Amino acid sequence: MGTIYKSEQAKNGLMKLYDEKLESLRIDYTEVDVDTQFGRTRVIQTGNVKGKPIVLFHGFNAGAPLTLEAITDLRGLYSFFAVDTVGQVTKSEETTMKTKGDSYAVWANEVIEKLNIEKANVIGISYGAFIVQKLITHKPERVEKCIFVVPSGIVNGKIWDSITKLTIPLLRFRITKKDKHLKAFTNAFAPQEDHFLFQLLKSLMLGVKLNTKIPTLLKRKDIAHFNHPVYIIAALDDVFFPGKKVAKKSKSLFTNLKEVYFLNDSKHMPSKSSYSEIQLKIREWVN
Repeated sequence: MGTIYKSEQAKNGLMKLYDEKLESLRIDYTEVDVDTQFGRTRVIQTGNVKGKPIVLFHGFNAGAPLTLEAITDLRGLYSFFAVDTVGQVTKSEETTMKTKGDSYAVWANEVIEKLNIEKANVIGISYGAFIVQKLITHKPERVEKCIFVVPSGIVNGKIWDSITKLTIPLLRFRITKKDKHLKAFTNAFAPQEDHFLFQLLKSLMLGVKLNTKIPTLLKRKDIAHFNHPVYIIAALDDVFFPGKKVAKKSKSLFTNLKEVYFLNDSKHMPSKSSYSEIQLKIREWVN
């Protein structure tokens, strides 16, 4: 099996950042390894073991610790299972899966089943929303309620914005390796005050063979059979998946769309100041 890392040094550095973020949360947690047909999958379990189970699927190469950071204050209420996606920069195996077909659905369903969760509230963040969309397409009975946060797979951003705010700065960084060009790239979608996040993104850009193929968009016929509640948190200033476009398209996609909540103060990656809003909506919707 090939590796997604450009060197062993790059892998070790990124795993160190993973551990650093997890320890910085200062929470009690258990690391669970689930064996699947796509390889070993790491799950970080935390929270109230007697609470409702909530399964989280993280954004592209973000990993479980970064996902848990936004919901740590809810640990007294719910039992959280933050899943490390295989084939990404996580503690799971490096098995890459195709975006077409049902591989992601089979994998996600297998993980949830082996965690002894019959039916779960599922949260998909960014790329993780695409994984959840695959799950509700092929295994709708596994999901009780579905929450998408700045979701991929519903709409894409404007091509011109993508070229000027993302592609050009990224090309400049790849040529020069200068931080100012990477900051121009990351400022389009990430909070500027997050030093850790910048270091993570820099390590990703320099040390990982990134597959940046955008997930295919969800079609109404794919989920016509899914009628459980759907909730969405979208960001108005999202260069990847603009909030207003997400809301408009979601109304025609989901028969049981309950609410679309807009984050006013965030780009694609929510700012830390928005964590309380996100927690409030999750608590309201899950209950």
